[in-house]
Amino acid sequence: MIVQSKWARRGFVVLVLGGVFLAVFLSPWWRPLESPPPPPLAPWPVAVAPGVYLLGETYPAAVYAVDTSDGLVLIDSGIEANAAVVTRQLSSLGLDVKRLRAILLTHGHGDHFLGAARLRELTGAKIYAGRADCRPIRQGGPREALFGTHHLPEVSIHPTPVDVELAGGETVAVGDARFEVLATPGHTPGSVCYLLQRDGQTALFTGDVILCLTPGKKDTLGTSPAYLSPKYRGNARDYLASLERLRALPVPDLVLPGHPQQDEAPQSPRLTEERWHALLDDGIRDLEQLLARYEKDGANFLDGEPKELLKGLRYLGDNDGSAVYCLDCPQGLFLVDAPGGDYLVDFLTARFKALGWKKRKLTAVLLTSAGKEATAGLTALVQHTGCKVVAPRAGLDVVQSKCPPGTEILTEEDLEKKGWFEVHAVPLRGRGRAPLAYKVRWAHKTVLFSGNIPVKLSIPGAAKLLSEVAGRGGNPGDYLKSLSDLKGVRPDLWLPAVPVHGQNANLYDRDWEDILEQNLYLFVR
Repeated sequence: MIVQSKWARRGFVVLVLGGVFLAVFLSPWWRPLESPPPPPLAPWPVAVAPGVYLLGETYPAAVYAVDTSDGLVLIDSGIEANAAVVTRQLSSLGLDVKRLRAILLTHGHGDHFLGAARLRELTGAKIYAGRADCRPIRQGGPREALFGTHHLPEVSIHPTPVDVELAGGETVAVGDARFEVLATPGHTPGSVCYLLQRDGQTALFTGDVILCLTPGKKDTLGTSPAYLSPKYRGNARDYLASLERLRALPVPDLVLPGHPQQDEAPQSPRLTEERWHALLDDGIRDLEQLLARYEKDGANFLDGEPKELLKGLRYLGDNDGSAVYCLDCPQGLFLVDAPGGDYLVDFLTARFKALGWKKRKLTAVLLTSAGKEATAGLTALVQHTGCKVVAPRAGLDVVQSKCPPGTEILTEEDLEKKGWFEVHAVPLRGRGRAPLAYKVRWAHKTVLFSGNIPVKLSIPGAAKLLSEVAGRGGNPGDYLKSLSDLKGVRPDLWLPAVPVHGQNANLYDRDWEDILEQNLYLFVR
């Protein structure tokens, strides 16, 4: 027989009841229900949260709608000037476009705002935009400011009014919704994100600061303008600061990007802290590397603005659509190509004057082909300066016919023997008249002047290349052989006759291999 005290019996009861309480409290059916996961960002109208909708059919950029107690708010407005797809999707969701009160633009690219003017006209809604983007939005241009390097000739552009300019730090209140404005420049100077806080949940509308959400995808962030000429309005340093600012924020409950259709499979807008930080950290690392390269090598954009690419190697700008390069060394001044007809002399006179070279004379001009683009200004140039001419042996007769009697004309072999500077000529074939590239060792770098082989591809440029290589004077097989011959050059700076989108002369990592492969695939696909 076991005798227990009154206090022992009471303690036993307490323990039993406590155990029962804990078991009940910790059982799954007793726990508070978590909110269901949001649906993926599909390419059709979808409610991603109560009162928050993705209008997924507005290709290429997303439009989001927020239903508030005092009407609708749109984040961006799509590319269609008549906003028909936007209004149709609102209707399919049971949302009346006439209740629209505000259009919050994330930035000044046309695929995000060209529908805003029509929606404002229909509803009287106010248009909000980042202050630094308001000018091109209101002016409807220039086109490169609104579309970057994208080739969209079928899209007409128009001025769009902006009612409220945003600097960042403001709160836009509509009914029960509060949108905090976060200044996040870099993709454009006026890029902003909107942080919606409602019902204890946060949703971050990122515009193109974050394009899409696929883990590990190369183009998840909209950093591409940071790699382009300043005329496209991207800025690497600003973008880096914007990503660092987002990195310091608590993880939003929903991340709603500018181009979810770029995800191969629809992604959930609910990101874990690990995934959110990884997404931002990848961009931060890339931009830090880019800025380090700009600091070391210069941002050598071939965008029409004259600049010194390396000590003694100058890009003088573009004349009649072709780049003009000049080498300055103890042996003299050397021009690469003579584009632009008789105006070339005036062009060079102005550039030399700006450089303080008024009394200097050209020693020679190096031609990358005997074709019209490279030689249009040759006759006037030689008459004015008396310079020597380096011409491809395969086009010597054509060049001689363009030069005044008595002109000293050298072949590529003669150039290498002269010893003016370290140079190796690479004869090419397949496009144009007697194409020729020059591999020059300059300031401890390998520089390639390649004329029109290869090209940095764009839609118009690819069409022209295909036409010329397949047409009279071209040969696809020879063009492919030229690409093969250039593969081993691996230049640090690539200086083509016709730069595309103000491309950077500096090459890194696999840039050169990628350029050659893109040219190759154009003919073998």
